[in-house]
Amino acid sequence: MVIVSLSVYESDFCFRGDIMKEFYLMRHGETRFNVQHRLQGVCDAPLTEVGIEQAKMAGQYLAKQEPIFDHVFTSTSERASDTLEIVTGRTDYERLKGLKGQDFGIFEGQPEYLTPKTLPDGQGYGDFFVQFGGESTTQVRDRMELTVRAIMESVAEGSKSLLVSHGPSILQFCKRVLEPVPDISGLKNCSILHFTYDQGQFELVSIYNPVEEEYIYGGKE
Repeated sequence: MVIVSLSVYESDFCFRGDIMKEFYLMRHGETRFNVQHRLQGVCDAPLTEVGIEQAKMAGQYLAKQEPIFDHVFTSTSERASDTLEIVTGRTDYERLKGLKGQDFGIFEGQPEYLTPKTLPDGQGYGDFFVQFGGESTTQVRDRMELTVRAIMESVAEGSKSLLVSHGPSILQFCKRVLEPVPDISGLKNCSILHFTYDQGQFELVSIYNPVEEEYIYGGKE
């Protein structure tokens, strides 16, 4: 098991090694709350039958790419860990709170129509949920970058990793580390983002939607 320590990055990011590392960052499969159009960040809902099939399709796609994952990580949410287990057939993963969905405070589990419109330029809901005990967009970006960067600095050079997280968290991670940022708003369930990490820099290689069997960014690798 890889021990991911975040403390070393709290004041400054430290980089070691100069050999490119790869990781696949994917969203979990469809859940009951997705179907009901309810907010789910830190609260949880089980995968639907459709979500299970989506995860199987993602697993088939990754198997064709022939990545041998040296490490597998998931958020602490059951919908994410269940997705990972279906995709890989593995249980030797590490669960990290830093990969969790955005905390919507007292809006957790509530209908999506109760929320305000999202802000322009991928800013999500800004600070709206903070007053209700939730997270701001900036807080999500901070912890996602901190967590993913810590993972990449902890794994061996030349390694490949799989990380299962959540749509809004993945979007805000991209907003933080990529320039320019591709249009990935409305990221579909089980979409897979392929990244490289080299000398502290993230590069997005491709985004694949296994359900529609199409690349929405980049191309066949």
